[in-house]
Amino acid sequence: MHRGPFRCECGELHDTYDESNDLEPYIHTDGVTCLNESVPGACRHVFRPLARRRGEHLELRSDDDDPELLIHVPFTVAVKVRSLVIVGEPGSSAPAHVRAFVNHDGLDFSDAARLPPVQEWDLAREATVELEYPTLRAKFQNVQSITLHVTANHGGTAEPCATSICYIAFQGEGTANKRGIVDAIYEVQAVPENTGVPGLGMGTADAAGF
Repeated sequence: MHRGPFRCECGELHDTYDESNDLEPYIHTDGVTCLNESVPGACRHVFRPLARRRGEHLELRSDDDDPELLIHVPFTVAVKVRSLVIVGEPGSSAPAHVRAFVNHDGLDFSDAARLPPVQEWDLAREATVELEYPTLRAKFQNVQSITLHVTANHGGTAEPCATSICYIAFQGEGTANKRGIVDAIYEVQAVPENTGVPGLGMGTADAAGF
């Protein structure tokens, strides 16, 4: 049996990504942000349905000679994340190391350097779109947002260059936690109108003589 986060004990890489568990429909794309991206808003284009993972798309690039990126990804509902897929351009600009923070909004680079990540991965230079990096599942069970801190690319310090990312995806499952809370609050607050009973709907105004 093959084991390991992305390279098994036989030393080979294996494509195991299951599109049926793609979390892309749960990503709040308009809320995705990135620090140090060279083109503002490019970060939103790397999150796509698996069927549109290939072809010509705007890539996410860091500023020249600075490999770091800090990508914040909010979800529309709480999700359980089982794995990460991150694909860079072939060569030295491909991301080499990424750290993940769960349910931390508004992080900057100083915060990311100071705080311990929930998990981090060394990324394969020869990554393909189907190559997944499993998470520590117990730490990714009620995820409202993920912040990915790309700290380095395969150029290293000897060959500094911008980091380039073509595609990012998460695999797992959505939950109804967030939506359920909103629905419960709405049900408590909702009252019928024109009941004529003091304290309910328009009846409150009627009873007060307004």
